[in-house]
Amino acid sequence: MANSRPALPLRLFVSYSHRDDDLRERFLVHLDPMRREGLIAPWHDRRITAGTEWVGAIDENLEAADLIVLLVSPDFLASDYCNDVEMKRALERVKSGEARIVPVILKPCDWETSRFAGFEALPKDAKPVVDWQTSDHGLVDAVQGLRRVVVELCGPGPVAVRVVKAAVRRRVWRWAVACVLLAALGLAWAAGRSQLGEGVGLLNKGQYAEALPALKRARYLMVFSGRTRCAYRAAELGAARAGEQAVAEAVSAYPECAYLRVLRGDGRVFRGDLAGALADYRDAVRREPGLGEAHFGMGNVLDRLDQPDSAVPEYEAAVRQAPDVPRYRHDLADLFFKSGAYDRAVEQYERMGEFPLAALDLAKIYRLQGRLDEAAGRDEDAIRWLREPSVVSREEGNGWIVEVSPLKGVRLGPIEEKRCYADLELAMTRFLAGDERWAAQAVAAGFEKCSSRRKELSDILRWELHRLGSENAKLGGRSDQFAGRFLGGGF
Repeated sequence: MANSRPALPLRLFVSYSHRDDDLRERFLVHLDPMRREGLIAPWHDRRITAGTEWVGAIDENLEAADLIVLLVSPDFLASDYCNDVEMKRALERVKSGEARIVPVILKPCDWETSRFAGFEALPKDAKPVVDWQTSDHGLVDAVQGLRRVVVELCGPGPVAVRVVKAAVRRRVWRWAVACVLLAALGLAWAAGRSQLGEGVGLLNKGQYAEALPALKRARYLMVFSGRTRCAYRAAELGAARAGEQAVAEAVSAYPECAYLRVLRGDGRVFRGDLAGALADYRDAVRREPGLGEAHFGMGNVLDRLDQPDSAVPEYEAAVRQAPDVPRYRHDLADLFFKSGAYDRAVEQYERMGEFPLAALDLAKIYRLQGRLDEAAGRDEDAIRWLREPSVVSREEGNGWIVEVSPLKGVRLGPIEEKRCYADLELAMTRFLAGDERWAAQAVAAGFEKCSSRRKELSDILRWELHRLGSENAKLGGRSDQFAGRFLGGGF
């Protein structure tokens, strides 16, 4: 025992006075859970069967014991056999490291002057068992202390394994059912986590309708997850474009939900409360740093507040979080474009793939730089993409805000309006390059197809030509000619 941990169950020898037989019996009753758990194998002289040599049986079990428990009382101290024979051999075995003595004080007595006074006694503070509220209270404390001794001697790992094994042996079918249920719950939780991750990934990009199926599955698999419920509610409201009241009620129900803060921020932007929206977006990012939609919202608000230097890092954060979301990169590029950082804008526009508005904006930069062939190529890309089913499907739900002045824009929603805009942009580029006849036919066709938006489309072209004439003197004359011929006059 001195050199290695003893094996379970520990052999426990109980030394006591027969005058304390009633307390010895209650003590063993309290010890029984530890016995059933396989931690201890108690022995006392009442277990000597008829015909067995009494002294020999005691000596044999005392020699084999790992733990020697002394049930101490005045009668125990007065017993010659307990104090002379058993105590002498017990102390020898403790000295050689073969056993450990644990005194349990049953009744008040002068035990502090005994030979075992140096050992830590139980219950707590060596308060006698009979002095507790009831003797059972005292014995419970003593047994809990003894359990700690067992763990100390054998280590927590072996003790825990024994406890589980004992429980399984006692209730095999219950444990079998429990294991099956736990396995099922574990699988459900793992599946739920996977669905939640998929849904949250889409929420982070503001793709509410797309997130709903995965979050609905996660909600059924993780019924106790507050984060899952809040994410599902945000997806529901976002997909339905819910109003202010519904979002406010959801925020009240889930005050820690970052996704709902984003929705409330979006609503505040729509109502012109930019300060309130900014606070919501910042709070959302604090709760969910990977929430690209919140970074994008902050960038948008800071841009509107004419704080481009602060807006750029937020747009860049949104792009890092979700590089596959075109509108994040587009608005970053657009901010560079408006500030005259054309090279940085071009870098972002060119990385956007089949995104028609980005192609048209890139064409604007090329026109400003006098690169008309490249501008025409990008206009043609936009026109072609706006006839591809996959792009049409995506663009039907996205409105375009196109500038008509530094502080004002017009919205193009239906796909036909976007096609007219792209056709007119190419017509303008071709006119600037000298192909006036082709341009005239394209302008007439474009205005005819979108006659209800002729004024707005004319305003868009007029503003672009004004900027072009201001920045590129070589194209200033052609810009004036286009405006005078097709737009009803100058700028």
